[in-house]
Amino acid sequence: MSGLLQAFIDGLLNPLTTPTHVLVLLALALLLGQQPQRFAGLLVFALALAAGFLAIVLAVETTPARTVLLAVAAAFGVTVAAAWSSKPLVWLLTAIAGAALALDSPPQAVMITEAYATLAGTAIGACAMLVVVSAVASHAHADWQRLGIRILGSWIAASAILVLAVQLR
Repeated sequence: MSGLLQAFIDGLLNPLTTPTHVLVLLALALLLGQQPQRFAGLLVFALALAAGFLAIVLAVETTPARTVLLAVAAAFGVTVAAAWSSKPLVWLLTAIAGAALALDSPPQAVMITEAYATLAGTAIGACAMLVVVSAVASHAHADWQRLGIRILGSWIAASAILVLAVQLR
C-alpha cells in the first residue's frame, strides 16, 4: 500500500514541480479567473486531461507535448495580459493544454497499479491547482488587482516564449 500512496503523492506533486506545467496551469487559472463561467473551462480541462491519460494507457508514442504546453502557456499569458477572451478559443486552448499536460506526464512506475495511482494524483493535483488559483483570481475586483493579474500574464507569456525560443533554436 505504501508504494501506491507514494506513487499517488508523486503524481499529485508532478504538476506543481514541473516548471512547464506550473506555467501553463497558472496562466490557465488566471484566464479562467477572468471568465464569468470558469467551471465550464475547468470541465473542458478535466475531460481533455482524462483523454490524454487514456492515450498514455493505450501506449501513445512520444509526443512534442512539452513544446505544445509552452506554446499554449504563451497564448494563455498573452490572453490574460490583454484581458481578452473568446470562449471558443479559450476552450480549444484549454482542451489542448489538458491533453498535452497529460501526455507530458507519463508515469515512471513499474507496476500498473502504481502507474494508475500516479496518473490519478497528477489529475487531482492539476485540477486542484486550477480550482484554487482561478477562485483567487476571480476575486480580483480592484483595478490594481486586475492589473497585477495582467502583468503576471505578460510575464508568463514572456517566460514561455523565451523557453520556446531556446528549445526550438
